[in-house]
Amino acid sequence: MPLPLHAIVSTLSEYPWLYKGLSLQDVSHFVNICTILKPYLVLRTSVYAGLPLERLPVDIHEFIRDSLCLEDDATKLLWEAFKIPIWNEAWSEGVYRELGDVYIPYFLKEGVHRDIAFHCLAPPTLTCLDPRCLEYPQRGSREHGQPRELVEPRFIKISVFSRDHGPLPAMSVSLYCRGCKTRYCYSYYVHTNATVRTYYPEPRQYIQSTEHVYVDQNTCKLFTSMMLKSWTSASNCAGIFNSSIGQSHPFHHLLPAHYSTRLSLDVELVWNALLLFWLWIDCRENNIVLSLDHNAESHAVRLSKGLKARNDRFVGTGQPEWAHACDLCCWISGDESIGGTRKRAGARAAGCTDCKKPLPNVKSRYCWGHESKLRAAIPKHRALEDWLKEENKAMQKLMRRAARSTASIARSDAWKKHNNAGGDEEETDDEEVEVGEEDLCAGKKSGGNRGLKARFGRRRTHNEELCVASCGVILGRATFYGSEAPNGVRTFLKGLFPTKKSLPRIIWHDNNCRIHAMLENDPLDKQYFGDSLLLVDVFHFNAKHKESDTQCNVKCNPVSFNDAVTSDGTWRFNSSAAEQANAWFGKYHPITREMEAIRYDFFLDEMVKRHNAALVQELESKGKGPYHIPLSELLG
Repeated sequence: MPLPLHAIVSTLSEYPWLYKGLSLQDVSHFVNICTILKPYLVLRTSVYAGLPLERLPVDIHEFIRDSLCLEDDATKLLWEAFKIPIWNEAWSEGVYRELGDVYIPYFLKEGVHRDIAFHCLAPPTLTCLDPRCLEYPQRGSREHGQPRELVEPRFIKISVFSRDHGPLPAMSVSLYCRGCKTRYCYSYYVHTNATVRTYYPEPRQYIQSTEHVYVDQNTCKLFTSMMLKSWTSASNCAGIFNSSIGQSHPFHHLLPAHYSTRLSLDVELVWNALLLFWLWIDCRENNIVLSLDHNAESHAVRLSKGLKARNDRFVGTGQPEWAHACDLCCWISGDESIGGTRKRAGARAAGCTDCKKPLPNVKSRYCWGHESKLRAAIPKHRALEDWLKEENKAMQKLMRRAARSTASIARSDAWKKHNNAGGDEEETDDEEVEVGEEDLCAGKKSGGNRGLKARFGRRRTHNEELCVASCGVILGRATFYGSEAPNGVRTFLKGLFPTKKSLPRIIWHDNNCRIHAMLENDPLDKQYFGDSLLLVDVFHFNAKHKESDTQCNVKCNPVSFNDAVTSDGTWRFNSSAAEQANAWFGKYHPITREMEAIRYDFFLDEMVKRHNAALVQELESKGKGPYHIPLSELLG
């Protein structure tokens, strides 16, 4: 951190000749700039030397001299006087935040052309972290080994985006261990010719978005809050940052116009930074060492491996609040706890109905296993596809407009109604378009009025299924691909609650009467769900279930069961909690609409995790006593 003023004054008292021609402000500026430059300075000496540099390196000396308008001799004398206090003062990246507003202009004016940046992102260690990699002070000795010192610094020009100071040119430096041949970078280390990046356990202050772009944690936290609280898309996060934080600082006009790396955020940079930030935190919380492919074709591809591993851990019982209980969702009656709400919400894209294989990319209509369906083999079927392609060409659209302008009003209205052409709307490959044989020819077909129909474009998955406790905490999530059939709900519940003991005693669902009927034909599952009440919440019971349905009234009417109603005639649990969760969760549909499957699942799980954490904190503040039921009790 910056050297305290009293320490500066104390040092000055030992060097009275420094007062000549220098003000206390000049001295303070010198000390602060040297403090910022300390990452550069420590790379010029041995970590085991224990002493500061005798003199400043030429490039740094000239930078300080020109920035502060000092004489050469004054700069040398100041270093001679303050080098030991500066060297002994503990340094952290907080110095960037504390001193940035004052000293960034110096670095933009005099540092960029010298490759000296305000931010110098160096590895967190100057010695090798492998305990087996030692060096010995005396050649041939095998005693008193010490960690091998890292050498061969390699500097790279980068950009840093921070919440405090916006975008800035910066430098990153990596160091090399000649013993185990490992290169240590700011965020990770990798062995020579190895294929894996091993990230440090503690997330660094700046998150690497691409090879030459870093985003600070505070910015990542800001974007996370925007997505969680206001459903802000990554593109809007980038736009808001660029137009506000990126242009709000007085030194914005000093940024180099043609810097070698980007000085504005875009959607790709935002997503890469956020996904790595969330993944890094999750690995730390679970004591997992994050390792990703080193030689990936892009940072997005590199992240996929880590995202997929986290997704697999979150399937079923993986959500941190899966075993949640509190006074709002758990009622203790004897030895039994009662609670739980399961509901559905959301939608997303897919290619093959009821096929769960990932699509090659977000524009694909079929997975690899069903790609043979992409082009119809039957000529009659292929003609429909050829017609659609011709219709979407610009010439065909202009011809249709010309035809509409010269036709009679009645014929034009009929044509528009038939073809759903409003004039301004434009169909894309992303839309689900249905074409029939009647579109190929305006005349009457000899075979009758019924003909082939073809669907083009992608189809969306049916819905996202949520299981929500009566307090609003989301216990789990699953994607339903073809429909929300009772069998799918049953499979989801059995995957989310893998033991009979883990099943809640009350399960709300708007179609539980059909699930009851299905369980009657399956003795094993009937026994599995035998201790749970499968009820229909009040809203759906009144709106969607007939009074004449005796089975539904007997088995699913919540008023008929003491566990759902208190002794004074009020509802024991909030059966509408899932609908309230749906209202929040469903607003992520525009953000996730174009996501590929791995990123889609990771993002939704992360939002659910953070939503739960905020809700549990709120329950704690309201005195609702949130806690986790021991896993041994639920899973046996």
